[in-house]
Amino acid sequence: MRGQADDLGGGVFKKRLNDNQHRSIVLAKGGKLWVFAFLYAKKDRANIDPDELAAFRKLAQAYARITTPELEQALDEGNLLELSDDH
Repeated sequence: MRGQADDLGGGVFKKRLNDNQHRSIVLAKGGKLWVFAFLYAKKDRANIDPDELAAFRKLAQAYARITTPELEQALDEGNLLELSDDH
């Protein structure tokens, strides 16, 4: 993470992107799965508000409970898009 992410608690991280021009809210699932949930330009907003953070924490909890078959189904149906650095 090279110091480019802030742990907002509850499985929610704010990651700096593109030479610090953009931000992403990332949700963690057991250290194996990272869900990019929200992207925004730093010039458009400085941060998310407390209500948004609470909602992202609830969403992170839901992703923490998702099973492998449920995840595979979401990918197959196009509800999630997998990004990989393997290719």
